[in-house]
Amino acid sequence: MENINELKKTFERRNFYTIKDSGKIFLYALFLPLLVGFAFTYVCMGIISATGRVFEEGSDVFTIMFNEYPWFAILTVSLTELVFLCLYFCYNRANRIKANSVNVHFKKINWWTFALSVFVGIVCMAGLFCLIEGCFGKMFDVLNISKNPEETLSLPLNNGGWYVANLIILGILPAICEELIFRGVIFQGLKERFSKWASVLLSALLFALMHQNIEQFLYPFLLGCVLAIVMDRTNNLIYPIIIHLFNNWATITLSFLNETHVLKISFNITWWFVLISVVLAGLTVLLLWVIDKFYLSKHKKVEVEQVGQTVQSPPTSVGKLPVSIICGILVAFLLLIFNIFI
Repeated sequence: MENINELKKTFERRNFYTIKDSGKIFLYALFLPLLVGFAFTYVCMGIISATGRVFEEGSDVFTIMFNEYPWFAILTVSLTELVFLCLYFCYNRANRIKANSVNVHFKKINWWTFALSVFVGIVCMAGLFCLIEGCFGKMFDVLNISKNPEETLSLPLNNGGWYVANLIILGILPAICEELIFRGVIFQGLKERFSKWASVLLSALLFALMHQNIEQFLYPFLLGCVLAIVMDRTNNLIYPIIIHLFNNWATITLSFLNETHVLKISFNITWWFVLISVVLAGLTVLLLWVIDKFYLSKHKKVEVEQVGQTVQSPPTSVGKLPVSIICGILVAFLLLIFNIFI
């Protein structure tokens, strides 16, 4: 009987991730959207050309397609998140990992923590907006490495229909898909080898690098730290998803109000503006610390027993860090630098 139980464990699908999973998933998350994006654009160019649309030689075909064909713009903007979603399910299936291994526990939601997650998502955006968008945005302008807003391709946000579309594509999709990959898989795999705080910082760095935007590098890093801490405290991916969702909602709503001229957002960078921005950011960090210290740290964590066995060989590593993660970080930095100068 004991041998039979051991045999069952050998073939049982596991419900946990390892450091090797983290490295492989990060590499896939970095490269697959690029490869799929190139293939998708090439196919769409063929389809549009077949309709009789002629592009002038030397013209920026991608920009023209993005601006003239809403369906192409919507699919292009959604592509990375859809690739993440497919990657999550395909990787789990190929590696015999249970679908709920990311620890999404609907039945164990604490509604006070749920409401607090909504609050944290909005506060993170509101408290850091002036510092990130104003002070750091101006710094990149002075250094002449920020892109002209007119050259940045984005979905329209000038009416209610596009507002809803943006909420779905840039609000809901990233909140679910990015959390599955970064807090669900990568962060949990990192904890196999690293301490809590090392895992928080490293997962936040990978999250920021994935966004490939030097002007907004600091914000996803800080948000990634908050999301990872919440995931560690609760062991329930629902809360990071909610924080991410309402953070996106607040950002999109503010942009919508600005685009429709309900609000006029402009930055006059003076010493007092910088001071107010730093104070607001400091108060935000202090408030988050209080929430963590006096609520989340005392929150009853969802405990999940690890089952199943992994048949992976140990990853090739330099010190504690797998080569796959080191390569991913180096490539991401190179792509980030390349994006600055194109």
